[in-house]
Amino acid sequence: MSLVANETRSDEAGVAASPPHVGFLGLRFCLVPQPEVIALIAEGCGAPYRYAVTPNAYHVVTVHEAPERLLPVYHGAWLSLCDSRILRALARLDGCSLPLVTGSDLVAALLAALNAPDRQRTPRRLLVVGPPREQVAALRETYANLTFDVLPAPAGLAGDAVARQAVARACVERSWDILLLCVGCPAQELIARQIAELGRTSGIALCVGAAIDFLTGSRVRAPRWVQKLGLEWAYRLAQEPGRLWRRYLVESPKILRIFMATRSPRSR
Repeated sequence: MSLVANETRSDEAGVAASPPHVGFLGLRFCLVPQPEVIALIAEGCGAPYRYAVTPNAYHVVTVHEAPERLLPVYHGAWLSLCDSRILRALARLDGCSLPLVTGSDLVAALLAALNAPDRQRTPRRLLVVGPPREQVAALRETYANLTFDVLPAPAGLAGDAVARQAVARACVERSWDILLLCVGCPAQELIARQIAELGRTSGIALCVGAAIDFLTGSRVRAPRWVQKLGLEWAYRLAQEPGRLWRRYLVESPKILRIFMATRSPRSR
């Protein structure tokens, strides 16, 4: 297992210097805990543009099934944060300790930190892509010291390259410091990359899935004890079986095959 050093990379996506990451399952995972991640995001909203991904087991499987299309997107991220207790447990079996930084917890803690009244700075401007306007209205009420804009997104972005390009272009043209992409994997990651390719020069995009749904209460997260047992996926499956059965019962279990195929020879 090889550590990815903290280095400046100047690829076509304009990726800035990344904090330390480790290679696992063919992806990079950040070794920085959540409080430091929040500080990095809060202080790093200027130039250059950069983006963060939050891979879980389903994301890793999705990348491995389309590596030529998706691996460059995930490898090009400024931050790649472990959003899965299952991934963290598998990494531990391979001798690696990954900080758990879920998208939902990250967004909640980040907005609370940015909204704190003792922050004597220009209010951060946030653009939220995906959730309906009423959810963003709820955010404005809760986080009065922040400025929110909303960009509704059409359904089916994962399979519609033209629509993804239109969303990416709209994001480039808007004014924001932090972009919350909440349109699901792999659409949100592809859009984050396209924003760089279209010439965005500043701001940080976070690919955070259903984080706003949980934050505003339109979806309910599993109790904390269920999360700690690594069974949040089962709780979500029970809530939305029609939408999530294939993800959790067919696709995500493939992570075990990927783990055995990529595990270090010594550990195997």
